[in-house]
Amino acid sequence: MSLNRIAICLVILVSLNISSKMYADQTLPLDPNYTIPGVVTDQFTVFTIPTVAKPAYGIPMIDPVFGTSVTRIVGNSGTTVSWAGPPSGSGTWGLNAHHHYSKDQPWNADGTLIAMENDGNAGNLYLDGHTYKPRYKVYSTKGDDRWHPTLPNVRINVRSSGTVLEWVDVTTGTQLRTWTLPFSADGLGSGEGNPSFDGRFVVLSTSTGSSSCVVDMDPQPPLAPYPYKRIGPVYAGAYYPGGDGSEFDWISVSASGKYCVVAYDKPNVNHLRVFDVNSSTLAISPRPMPVDSLECYCHSGDANATQGWIYHLAHADMTLDPFDSNEDILVGQARSSTYCPLTNKEGVALGQVITVRLKDNKVIRGTTPGNESTVHHVSTRSYDRPGWAYASYYTSGKRYSGEVVGVKLDGSGYTERYVHHHSTESTYEVEVHAVPSPDGRRVIFASDWMKYGTGGSSTNFQGYVVDTTPVGDLTHSGWVDMRDLAKFANDWLSTGCITPDWCGGTDLNSSGTVDNVDLAIMAQNWLAGN
Repeated sequence: MSLNRIAICLVILVSLNISSKMYADQTLPLDPNYTIPGVVTDQFTVFTIPTVAKPAYGIPMIDPVFGTSVTRIVGNSGTTVSWAGPPSGSGTWGLNAHHHYSKDQPWNADGTLIAMENDGNAGNLYLDGHTYKPRYKVYSTKGDDRWHPTLPNVRINVRSSGTVLEWVDVTTGTQLRTWTLPFSADGLGSGEGNPSFDGRFVVLSTSTGSSSCVVDMDPQPPLAPYPYKRIGPVYAGAYYPGGDGSEFDWISVSASGKYCVVAYDKPNVNHLRVFDVNSSTLAISPRPMPVDSLECYCHSGDANATQGWIYHLAHADMTLDPFDSNEDILVGQARSSTYCPLTNKEGVALGQVITVRLKDNKVIRGTTPGNESTVHHVSTRSYDRPGWAYASYYTSGKRYSGEVVGVKLDGSGYTERYVHHHSTESTYEVEVHAVPSPDGRRVIFASDWMKYGTGGSSTNFQGYVVDTTPVGDLTHSGWVDMRDLAKFANDWLSTGCITPDWCGGTDLNSSGTVDNVDLAIMAQNWLAGN
């Protein structure tokens, strides 16, 4: 063992006794009022987007405006990608290599894996959630699936046939649980559904809404446990009234499992409707809303309120509101004032990000209006950072132009500004679809890097991660402390570090060797993030 390594280890041994008392993780889930140290929180400045070169694969770049770290987590199209498995294998990266969608959490429950789509011959892959090194190829029965919110290796999958719902361990490909469905389901909510936050409930439907049902995947006492198969009655009322079935867009259970929401795609505006889920029978029925609650012009009137119609948002996601006794809420994009009022019942002007409480259609401000760019997609997948939504904005020259932004959902308009995404969003595949990690400290997004960027391509759409944690936080606790130094010491003087792993992240400057330069970087960031 080298003298340098011995010296580091001695420092660790002397200090470990006090480090556990001095330095503790921010306990997960985070307090809703926790704000990320060092990020830009100015709501009102319009930042000029600088021209920035596309980051190299696996080598972090510092955003010149926001000071955050940005990493491209996929390789160049046509280059080789290998994974250890088991089973091990190799293939190529494709032109489209990024996560799925803003409402689909790509990180697993403990943040150790990331689900990535890839149209190269390697197919879809699971990456290491921190180093971004490919770990596994996708399992063979994959259809439309999501991570289980609390079980790290489990995917909740509707097979392509639509008749089988299953839980699968992605590390082994083993089927853990299975249900035969009473109809052929159109994936998990037609591609935009999610399980409840505890992983217990899902609602599934045909592509037209002609048949829908709720599945209790993990019955709790006094009910019999799985393998008891608890599937609710088939409901025909999610079909758009008077329509031909083409209007049905998506369906999802709410975060608590108490409600389900259906979106209908009509010209110029999304129509949203809330249904109750009977806790005893799992039966679905329209939830009556207060007759004086705020509605958009296409569904105003008392009769519509009693059938569950609510204020309309686009590209919306669901979560629980810790500022309001964990009520179920929907958070999404404001529609044009041509179709929806942009002042709520309390007389508060609404910004581009808006919250709707599902139990009674109460409309709440998310962002502050005024010279605000148009928001595109919203994600509330930060299970361990409640009270926040993450929004990607179109590029317009106004506030938040071309940015990925965190929005505090307490009505204050408080925001955290993370990165310019440099995407033209010219096609669906290159829409940003920003999604936070479970703890909300990192955000994944897609980009062609063609908007105020060099080195991008109009046909190559790739995945990136913006990271707000300090460089040197090797244990992912939110700050740099003795535990990180202990991990660093274990790799001291390691050589042959390569992209994207960089010796487990300890090669902080991506030089290929863990050395004094990396130690200096760690020292510079000592206790950063506290």
